[in-house]
Parts: sequence; structure tokens; C-alpha cells
Amino acid sequence: MSDTEQAAAEGAAPEDVPGGEPSSGAADEPAPSAAEPAEAAAPALAAASDRADAPATAPADDALPQRGDSKVSPQETERAAPRRETDEGGSFSRYQEARQQISLNRLNRSAVAQGGGNAIYAEQLSIGGDNRVEVQALSVPSLLVAQQLDCHLDVDQQAQMAARLAAQHVLLLAGKPGSGRQSTALTLLAGCCPDDRIKILHSEAPGILQEISRRADELLTPDGFVIDLDDREVKLSTLETLAHLARKQGAFVVVLGVLGRVDPDQLRPHAFEHRRPALGEVLAVHLRRLLAGHPGACTDPDCSAEHTTAFTARMLESPQVQRTLDGAVSVRSVVEFAEVLAQSVHTEDTSLTEVIGQWRDRLRRLAKQLLRVPTETPQGSVLDPHRQAFRIAYAFFHGLPLADVFEAGQLLSASVLPRYETRELAPANHVFERELDQLIPPEMLASADAASDGRADDNPRCARLVDEELMHVVIEVVWHDYDSLRHPLLEWLTALVAGPLERIRVRAAQIAGILLSHDFDSVYRDLIRNWAGGKNTAYRQSAALALEMAAHDPRLVQRVRGQIRSWLGSPRWQFQDSAARAYGTLVGAQDVPDTLWALRELGTRPELAFSSSVAFSMAWLYLSAAPGPASDALDHWITSDNDHLTQHAIRTLLILSRYSAGPDRRDRPVLADTAMTDPDRADALVRLWRHALMGQHSSTRAWDQLRRWLLAGDADKELAAFLDALVPRICARPLSLRAGFYLGMWAGRHPDSRTVRQLRHQLAKDTFATPSAS
Repeated sequence: MSDTEQAAAEGAAPEDVPGGEPSSGAADEPAPSAAEPAEAAAPALAAASDRADAPATAPADDALPQRGDSKVSPQETERAAPRRETDEGGSFSRYQEARQQISLNRLNRSAVAQGGGNAIYAEQLSIGGDNRVEVQALSVPSLLVAQQLDCHLDVDQQAQMAARLAAQHVLLLAGKPGSGRQSTALTLLAGCCPDDRIKILHSEAPGILQEISRRADELLTPDGFVIDLDDREVKLSTLETLAHLARKQGAFVVVLGVLGRVDPDQLRPHAFEHRRPALGEVLAVHLRRLLAGHPGACTDPDCSAEHTTAFTARMLESPQVQRTLDGAVSVRSVVEFAEVLAQSVHTEDTSLTEVIGQWRDRLRRLAKQLLRVPTETPQGSVLDPHRQAFRIAYAFFHGLPLADVFEAGQLLSASVLPRYETRELAPANHVFERELDQLIPPEMLASADAASDGRADDNPRCARLVDEELMHVVIEVVWHDYDSLRHPLLEWLTALVAGPLERIRVRAAQIAGILLSHDFDSVYRDLIRNWAGGKNTAYRQSAALALEMAAHDPRLVQRVRGQIRSWLGSPRWQFQDSAARAYGTLVGAQDVPDTLWALRELGTRPELAFSSSVAFSMAWLYLSAAPGPASDALDHWITSDNDHLTQHAIRTLLILSRYSAGPDRRDRPVLADTAMTDPDRADALVRLWRHALMGQHSSTRAWDQLRRWLLAGDADKELAAFLDALVPRICARPLSLRAGFYLGMWAGRHPDSRTVRQLRHQLAKDTFATPSAS
């Protein structure tokens, strides 16, 4: 029996369901761009369990053991926070944006299976604001292009790809990361323009294709361009517009997409499915390139071209090498393998096993080397704990701004580690002694060729590892190879998720999810359970995201789902709230009917009446996985006899009303876009709006969101026509007089708004025609 199962079997103690009023921190008009206030409250550590009859592991909620008077747990050092929040949109928007920007799901890793990505399209509807997306244009060195051409292997349909790019100026390669898409893109572009005229267009924000189309005169020059969309969506109309602009500017554009999110069949004739070449051929061509000039530079008198040729043939025929290729995750990893073999050209074949083992374990050895404490320095024996702490932070926060790395490293070295160490003499600390180049060795950093991936000109500068997989290896080494580092690591993650920056909190939760894949029982018992049972929103949200991250390991999918169901059955509102938040992740998208049932069950409970977690998850489900079923569920909720369900439906409306239909329709609300082509959805939308506008706690926000919709209609004629028919239905009795008041006020604030003016005139005419409306 596992540790968590044994703890669950011990029985559940009675738990108090906290009362109290909702937090007053939710403003009537939450600003999506405002910084989220710090929530640094600690999880409640009551001595009780989720429920003894839970379907999966549900350990007792015992407090963490005390570690001595001088070692205070983070729960004791953090501030208390309000019980619950009812923010209808602001924190949801910031949380989803952070998840998109720093998603780890598309990174290959050994312990955690690669997932499909958890990024969803969630662009906020902002009227009259600056919607510009920052796009960086980075030149690819001609030497790098020449190297790619020298060792590139043609993929299926490459001749057709070249012809299509030459004719249409735009091509989309849809394939898995690591399939050699970038090499194919550079090769195709080199056939259309000079090697020194190829660039990469890069942006961390969504909507890069739409921004390039809007600024085509500025960004598209008679050059070749590579655009990597990661897992963002693309539409045929967008590609056709981009192709027209590229032909006009004389530019050639190759877009890289991900299979699953990008369907080549629906994007014809601009898209091709990119399949990786045979890995054996990749190894062969790179071995021959690396060993081509070796005899002339080798000091061994017996070295010759015949020797290197025979070595290459033996390696390609070796069963050990073939088994290694079968386990390779990407073309890039095969290239690295070729470099290791080339360095062993004079090694006996009997040592091949050792050479392959060194290649497989190269990142692990590097991780242990990075964390090793130096015994001697030029100044003698000096211990600087900050160096190891900063390296851990640099690895964990790969891809994030250096400011986040500095903050996290300082927290670990100055606040957490001193509680677990005995330091006789503090090391001298001078500001100018901790130079980044001294803290981070060059073998840990990405090379100068990082420009090839479009991220060399980071602003602000970000942490970039030599290999993305190194982050996961450092996590594994820290957890398994340093027994005294486990408790400081968990305490550090707890402190990080209590911080004010959303992206730091999301990354810390993702790290916890990766740790779950290494040791589910221990990490859940000592960390995730305390987060899920905490009285602070940030902890509960982090617990949900950690389980989502763990669910990318196929071995843990059922265990994660069972744990969430266990939270659902807990008598404590904190665990119920954590379950509601967990259903708003990829775990909930895997079984939409079960998720909708669970959210409805949670939504009926008075314990969650003041929480926005149910509404957040419904909004996420609508935006990312199942808009149809989610919309039907909301329609049932708004007409339910349960007042709590009605309030959750209204909250969901207020969240979704802030989001646009897509980057090519920024001014059209996503709810309106769906209802414009579906009368049933329009009827449901009318019912949602009427309840929201008449609600005692929601009317102020609802009227303001309706105003934003009307202003959006000024830039979208189809939306304006739809609102002309929809709004009078929404504002029918008993809302007629109140609607007339607001429309009159809006007409004064926005005198140029045609939609407001026309609806005000129409509503006045309808009210005059039906005097009983008053």
C-alpha cells in the first residue's frame, strides 16, 4: 500500500466548513491588465483527510512536521488572506495568459510524457486600446544556412513544397517539434532567396500572423521568413491574406505549425504535413560531415579517410547504435549523438556501450557538475550557497526573464536554505562579485547560435539553457540525488506560489507537477495536499495546475483523475474548490461529460457560493475544449432552481464576455460570434444577459460589459446588425427603463458610437409603443 493510500485508510476526522463573508477584493470592474495583488496566505493544515472512501489516494491532512525551533515552515511565515475571492475575469485572464506564455507541455522529457500543450486562445476584448503585438525580426547567419543545406535530408513531398512556396509565397509545415521542420524551412527559403536574406519573425504573444499582415509594409521585405507558431491556431483566410501580401512585397514565408492544432487538409493548398526523415540517414550524413576533414587534423599517424569511412559504416550497422536511434526523440538529438560518436572515432568498438551511455547520461552528468560544491577557489576554500541556488533557479525558470531568476534564486539562497544549514561564517557578499557569467558556467547556457530559434534578442533578457531537457534533468537530480534538499525545495516552491507574479506561480506549480511524476506519494503528501487544502486562492490554483502537469505522464492519468474526484467528495470547501479548478485544465477536457457533471455538482454546493472557481473552469472549457456542451450547460444552469448555479452561470458570462472571437476578429465577442449563426445559442445568451443585468451583485459589471459590446459593434457591421436584434430582447421589460438610462448615459460618453445611438432610438420607440412597459 502506498503512503497516500495508507494515510487515507486511517479515516477522516470531522472538518469545519468555514463561514464568513466573501472577500471584498473583487472590484466591480476588474482591470484585465492590472497586476494581481499578492496572495501570500498559507494553506490550512487541519488534521483531517479528504474522505476515507475516496476512489483514489486521499491522504490525511496532517501538518508538516516541525524541523526545529530555528527552522520555521513557510506556512508560519506568510500572511493571512481573505477566505475567498469573486473576481469575475481579471485573475482568470492573467492566469491563462501566464499558462500560454510559459507552457512546459511541449518540451520533450524522459520522466514526463510529451503532451499536446495546454495553451488556449484567450484574447481579451479590448476596445480602444493598443492591440499591437511585438514582433522581432532576426537575421539567420548565412553560415548557419550553408551548414543546414550541407547536411539536410529531403523529406516527403519536398519538391512539391518548393514549387508551392515559389508560386504562392507562403507555405505552412505542420509537424511535430523535433521533426526537422526548421531545417526544411531554411532549405526551401534558400531556394527562393539568397542565403544572407533569410530571417525569423518571432513573438511570444498570440496573433503574430495577423500582426504581420497588418504591418506587411514594415515587416515583409523581399527576403525569406520563418515563423514558428508553436501550438497556436491558424486559419485558411489568414494564410490567403498573408500570401497576397507576401507576393505584393516579394517576400517568401514559411510558417511552422504543430499537428493536431493545425490540420493540413483544411489549409490546402498552403499546408503540408512535415514528417521527419529516417534517423539512420540523419546520423549517416552528419557523421560523414563531421569526419570529412578529420584525417587532415588528426595527430594519429594511422588516421586516414579509409579509417573514418570504415568507422562510419560500423556505427551505422551496429545494433547498439540502431537501438539508440529507435529511442531518439528528435532530429536534433540524433545530430548531438553524431557529434559524440565522431569524437570517439579512434575508440575501440568494445567501448561503444560506454560511449552511448555517456551520451544518454550527458545532461545528468552536467546537472550534477553544476550543483557540485567547489572545494577550492583562488581565494581558498569558500562556500557560496548562492551559486548553487541561482543555478537551480536558472534551470527551473528556463525561458522566463532573468528578473524572475534573480528573485527566485535570492529567495532560495537567502530565505529558505539558511533554515536548513549551519553556517559558521557567512560568505562575503559584495554586489559586483556575483556576476552572471561566474554564477552560470558556459556549458549550461545556450550557444550564440540561439539566434536560429528566434530568441537571441530577448527583451527583457531571459534564461536560456543549452538544452531544454536540462531543466527536467536538474529537477530529477535535485530530487533524487540530494536527500537533504527535498524539504528546502518543497518550502521554496510553496513560497514561490505565494508570490505576486503569476508567471512565477505557474512555473512553480508546473515544477511541482513534474516532481509528482518522480514521486507521487511523497510530493502529494508533503506539498500538493497542503496547497489544495489551503485558504488561499493561489495555492489551490497551483495544486490544480500541478495535477494537470502530472497528468501528462500516461502512468499517472487515472491516478490524477481519481485524486480530483477525491477532492470533489471532501467535506472541506478548500478541497472542493481545488477540484473545481482542476476541472478547468486539460484533465477536465479529456472527459467533457464527466467534467460538466462534476462542475454542476460543485456549483450546487453552498460552500462554493462565493468562489469563482466553477465559473473559471466553465469559461476555460468553453474557450478551449467544448464550447457547445459548455454553452448548453450554462443555459440549464441559468434556468435552474438552484440559486448557486444561477450565480455561477452569471459569473461565467461575465468572464467570457471579455474575450474576442480570435485574432482576426478582435472586436467581436466570442459569445456573440457563436450566437450569430445559431438561434438557440442566441436565445440562451439573452437569458444569461437578462439574469446578469438584473442580478444584485452582477448588474454593475454586466451593464459595463454590454457597453463594451455595443462599442465593438461600431467596428464590425455584422456584429452591429446582430446587436440591433439581440439587445432589445435583452432589455425588454422589466429592464426597459434601466436600459434607457444607461443608453442615454453612454450616448453622452460616446457621441460617435453609431450602435449606441441607434439602439437608444430603437429602445425609446419600442418603449413609447408599449406604455405598459413602465
